[in-house]
Amino acid sequence: MYYFLKFCSFILSKLPVPVVCLLATILSHLFYDVLRVRRGVVDKNLSIALKDKNPSERNSIARESYKNFIMTFLEFMRGYYHDMSLDVTIEGKDHLHGALKGGRGVYVLCFHIGNWEAMGAAVTKQVTPSYVLVKKVGSDSVNRFVSYVREKNGFLTIRSMKKGDGYKKIVKALESNRIVGFVMDQSRPGSPKLPFFGVPAKTNTSFAAIWLKRPAPIMLAYAVRKGFNQHLVYFEEPIEIELTGDNEQDILSMSTRFNSLLERVI
Repeated sequence: MYYFLKFCSFILSKLPVPVVCLLATILSHLFYDVLRVRRGVVDKNLSIALKDKNPSERNSIARESYKNFIMTFLEFMRGYYHDMSLDVTIEGKDHLHGALKGGRGVYVLCFHIGNWEAMGAAVTKQVTPSYVLVKKVGSDSVNRFVSYVREKNGFLTIRSMKKGDGYKKIVKALESNRIVGFVMDQSRPGSPKLPFFGVPAKTNTSFAAIWLKRPAPIMLAYAVRKGFNQHLVYFEEPIEIELTGDNEQDILSMSTRFNSLLERVI
């Protein structure tokens, strides 16, 4: 599978950008309108998040969402031969540099919007090494391909191989004054249900728990697509955290607030 993916990457790397964009448009219609892959889930979520939109508007947004995801996938596949971060502009670098001056490292609150792979690679190359917590992707051969493309592009990762070592790697990165990104839109087994767009949703609270053990500035960051392989990344000012001293309640309060920040960006 590794060599098959490499071959696909080679073919995609030779196609002109307009052709790749056309391919993304065709595939978005195929998966959304014809095969209806996960369409029920997408339509339901959009009806919750975008109540003010009529069904026709939500369908257009859904279709564009499919196209954006497919373009992100094609950009990643081409990443074996092309630099994904080549045309990424970062706004808010001053906020990031200011937070790093404290020497404690920086946590980045991020999620799957825009091309998160290009965002991570660009931050590493333009600011300082940036790590993101990840899981194994697919089979060993698929994971090998994904890991190679990420490493080649500067998308650095932290993966827990045994209990406790993930946290140790996080602390080591922060002690080196690096950036550690937490992807918030992925729940874990046993995650509590917290408000998200007014609906109880499983929420990853591990970030808040880790922050209480090892505090550092937290910044919200997200990527906005401007074109194929063209992205604008926003870093907002550090988030102010208020604590009560009750760790369990603070974890829930922090995680609920993180959800509200993601809502605003979405």
